[in-house]
Amino acid sequence: MSRRPADAGRRAGCDAAAARTLAGVSRTLLIPLYGRAHAARLLPEVHLEDAVAQDLVRRLGLDERDVGRDRFTMRLCIVRSVVLERMLCSLLQAAPRPRPVVVLACGLDTLAQRLGTAQARWLCTDLPEVIALRDRLLPPMPGIDHLGVTLPHGLDALGSHLGDEPPVFMLEGILPYLDPAAVAEVLRRLTALAPRGGDLLVDSYHPALLAFARFGDGFRRLRVRFRFGIADTRDYVQLAPRLAHRSETNLLAPLPWRRRLRTVLPAAVARGRPLATVTHLALVPA
Repeated sequence: MSRRPADAGRRAGCDAAAARTLAGVSRTLLIPLYGRAHAARLLPEVHLEDAVAQDLVRRLGLDERDVGRDRFTMRLCIVRSVVLERMLCSLLQAAPRPRPVVVLACGLDTLAQRLGTAQARWLCTDLPEVIALRDRLLPPMPGIDHLGVTLPHGLDALGSHLGDEPPVFMLEGILPYLDPAAVAEVLRRLTALAPRGGDLLVDSYHPALLAFARFGDGFRRLRVRFRFGIADTRDYVQLAPRLAHRSETNLLAPLPWRRRLRTVLPAAVARGRPLATVTHLALVPA
C-alpha cells in the first residue's frame, strides 16, 4: 500500500520533467492547457469545465510561471476551445455516420476526451516529441489514435488513417507560427487528402492582433515568432484549390469589454475586421 503514493509521485515527476523538455512553439501547448484547467477562474462567463485538463495540470505541476501571466491569451484560448467544440459538434451531429476527426498540432488538447467516440474517430497528430508526451499523459484508446506528423510535408502519412467518410480537419493554434508558403502547402495537402470533400476548422488571427500579441508575457518568454496572419478569412480560398469559405465566428465577442481592453489599438488598425476567429472552410469534392 505504501508504494502506491510513491509510485504516483515518481510518475508525476517524470511527467513534469518530460513537459519541461518542450521548447519554443511546442512549449506553447501549455498555455491553452492551463487556460482550460482554470477556465472557471479566468473566464467564468463561458462555463467551460475541463476535468481532464485540470488533472493534467496537477500531474505536470503547472503554474503561471510556466505559461506566463498573459491572461488575455489564456482567455482567448478558452473561448477558442468552446467555439471549436460547438462547431465540431454541429458538423458531427449532421452526419449519418461517425466521421474521422483529425486534430493537427493537437498538443495536449482534450477535445477527444470531452466529446468521446460515439460520433467521431479521432486522430491526434503533432510533432513526434509532443506525441511522446501525449502518449504518456493521454494514452491512445479505441477510437482515439496518435500519430507523429511534421507540418506540412508529413501530412501525406494521414491518408491511410482516414477511411471513407469525409474527414474533419482541425488546425488549432499552429498557423501563426508557419510562414505563408507553409500555410498554403498545408491547405493544399489537406484538400488532396479529402477527394470526397470534408471540412476544415481553423483559428485565424488578424496581423494587427499578432503584432501586439508578441509582447505578451507568455509568448515573449517562450521566444516564439508569429509569421502568418490573415486580415480577411475569405482569402483562404486563394491559398489552395477546392476550398470554400463557409463561415467565421468572432472569438472576441464572448469576452466582456473589460477582458479585451488590450485589443483597442489592434481593432483600430483592423478597421472593423475581426481580430480572432474560428473559420469553417469546406473541402470541395474533386
